[in-house]
Amino acid sequence: MPELSIVIPVYNGGKYIRQCYEGIASQSFTDWEAIFVDDGSIDDSPIILDDISNLDSKVRVIHKTNGGTASARNAGLDVASGTYITFLDCDDEIKSDMYGKMVDLMNSTHADMGVCGFFFKLEKDNGETTYLEEKFYPTSCYKTQAEVKEHLVDMWDSDLLSNVWNKLYRMDLIREKSLRYRDGHVYTEDRVFNRQFIENCSSIAFTDECLYYYVRERVGSTTEKYRDDSFVIRNKEYNEFKAHYKALDMWNEKSREYTSREFIERIAGCIENVFHAGKLLSTKEKYQRIKYMVQHPDTREAIQYARCRSKKMRIFVLPIKWNWTPGAYLMGYTIYAIRSKNPVLFHKLKSAR
Repeated sequence: MPELSIVIPVYNGGKYIRQCYEGIASQSFTDWEAIFVDDGSIDDSPIILDDISNLDSKVRVIHKTNGGTASARNAGLDVASGTYITFLDCDDEIKSDMYGKMVDLMNSTHADMGVCGFFFKLEKDNGETTYLEEKFYPTSCYKTQAEVKEHLVDMWDSDLLSNVWNKLYRMDLIREKSLRYRDGHVYTEDRVFNRQFIENCSSIAFTDECLYYYVRERVGSTTEKYRDDSFVIRNKEYNEFKAHYKALDMWNEKSREYTSREFIERIAGCIENVFHAGKLLSTKEKYQRIKYMVQHPDTREAIQYARCRSKKMRIFVLPIKWNWTPGAYLMGYTIYAIRSKNPVLFHKLKSAR
């Protein structure tokens, strides 16, 4: 059995697959298996994946009907045989020593979860990097659930727990607790999985080294598109975070402030997302959707406890705080205009929130 299983979901990723495989194959650490899950791709991804698996016996390919990232990762979980498991997005990049350093971290600390820092990256269609930011948490190891709980809000607040690709997980814990990704959690499935894992684990280790390159946005990416259910998703996430902290007997002033602040700041993003609808929604419809978000009972609850840290965010959320839909409409359009005309400036402002 390999020491590390690497699960890579692929949907129409033909443009990136070979580069992704080369990033794995060139790792200084060699005791791995790569499980590419073709999630019903309709481009040349299946052919490219089969070609790679025919050349490298450590590569396994699963072809399945399209079901989304969560179902693809679950398909990989079902066949993974490693001591540890990690998840890689095929259009991202990894440092050549990432998996060696992460396995060493797990072996030296005996942690259930190992976490590294990452680079937050914006790219143009031609691959040119337009923005690069480091995100990391201090090197540390919390060896009991009590220690994990003592620092857990800070871990979530650092944004290092929001994704799965900068982590190694102990596979026997996943098997023992039958942990799986939950379907239907578009762009929140990573957080759902991590919350489940944390509720069942007793130790987490961090290295402050940034070993993963997360390509946050490209021209035409899903993050730029209108989502009719964005507020529904974020509202559900807000309530599930409350349940998460309550399950760990951690629902207190600190966890409530963090959960409320996260929700309010994400509502600002949901309001901005309304303007991506363009002509799909009339001005009146956009206004009514924003009014619904601003006046929602959970919004009114969370705004009482959220303490936005930057002056800019405190200004942006004032219309929400005042329950003032016209101001929230103007705020959302302003964010939309900045993002549309200058994505780099938008993400610089967002990172400093």
